[in-house]
Amino acid sequence: MDKKSILTNISYPTVTADIIADAIRSGILSFEDALNTGEFERTKQKAVKDLLLMYQKEDNDFQSSNTLKLFREFLNNYPNSKYKDQVDKKILDLESEEREKQSQRLEHIKININDYKPDELINELGEDIVRDLCTDLGIDYQVVLNYDEPELKFNDIPQTVDDIPSGYTDVFFWGIPSSGKTCALATILCTMKDKYTITSPSLEKKFGATYRDSLINIFNNQTAYLPAATQKDRTQYMPFLLKRRNEDKYRQISFFELSGEVFKYFHELENNSNILADDDRGNIEKAFKTLDILLSSKNQKIHFFFIDYQQETKGTRDKHNLTQENYLNAAATYFRDREDIFKKKTDAVYVVVTKSDQIKSDNENYKNVNGEIRTQLAGRFLSDNFGNFMDFIEHRCKKDSVDFNVKIFSIGDVYFKSICKINYYYATNIVEDLLKKVKPAGESRISKWFNS
Repeated sequence: MDKKSILTNISYPTVTADIIADAIRSGILSFEDALNTGEFERTKQKAVKDLLLMYQKEDNDFQSSNTLKLFREFLNNYPNSKYKDQVDKKILDLESEEREKQSQRLEHIKININDYKPDELINELGEDIVRDLCTDLGIDYQVVLNYDEPELKFNDIPQTVDDIPSGYTDVFFWGIPSSGKTCALATILCTMKDKYTITSPSLEKKFGATYRDSLINIFNNQTAYLPAATQKDRTQYMPFLLKRRNEDKYRQISFFELSGEVFKYFHELENNSNILADDDRGNIEKAFKTLDILLSSKNQKIHFFFIDYQQETKGTRDKHNLTQENYLNAAATYFRDREDIFKKKTDAVYVVVTKSDQIKSDNENYKNVNGEIRTQLAGRFLSDNFGNFMDFIEHRCKKDSVDFNVKIFSIGDVYFKSICKINYYYATNIVEDLLKKVKPAGESRISKWFNS
């Protein structure tokens, strides 16, 4: 209706409050124009005012809508709005934009799957999208959904020389906190359980069996829920017997996993710093006591130093603004001043680059990086980033006629920071090295153990 028709017939029921309010909203007439007719009854005035207030709120809500959620809420609140066509187009555009962003986000997540924990993604994306993501990656969604961070259980460690069994080869596992040492050790022990025969020796004092089992039990059907990086770091001593399944004789081996905090102690000693937490200091001093006992014992020795490839390439620094290189250089100085560390009955020293599956090459000839090439690249990585440490270790091994090797290691395919499908290859390689280096125990000694 035009202005004249509305004003002429404003008292008639056919000219409803909706018609008057729409005309005012559209600028056809003003509220004052309606009042000036003298026939604009109060009841209809109130209805028009209420409608105009509602229209004003609708206009404001439309103007303030700038997200997909707000536009959907607007359409739900005003299904017959004059802005409906505009809002429908906005929703279609934003949905398309959101799908594109989500597609890019999912591609980023697939490429960087280890940057996210399962609960983080489920909270962000929802279960349905994470389930589809798992399908794309070939991961059992139930494994992801049921993720439960494992708790490692620790044993006491030896305190005196008499606690250390003789005739063993003591294998030392060194690495700064979060170097991948504990996860590598779990993979090695799980490989021993699955591919070899490993058993506890009959010793008067039991050390490390509970911790060893808790590491092995991280894996279930070749899938593991990995312990968090914040897991309390502890030194552990684990003697056991190991053999190939077609062999008669066992090797006597003890694993000695040193707390990563030990490297902070090295840094304190060599740099006159104070970075150890007070509640860690007692355990570290206890660990060093056991370390001295083992280093000075007559047992044969093998040393593994674990260095995290990814931690270094990402430039990771700890809360003290220190890097792996800082800690390893401090350790090298400590070892230099303890000339007997490798000299006494050391059979081999290995520097192991963990997370080696992340090693890439810019050289087109290395596009498909196989194990041999990756080991070469790992050696270059160590030389470029840890030159002082590597030079010291190699020089000391050469001087003391100790076998020295660089090895690469991956625990397997890791997803969501904490779920792993075991890769036996690298762990088997280390186990076979140990079996070659460690001589089988005498038959009579083994018989004595099993008959006691």
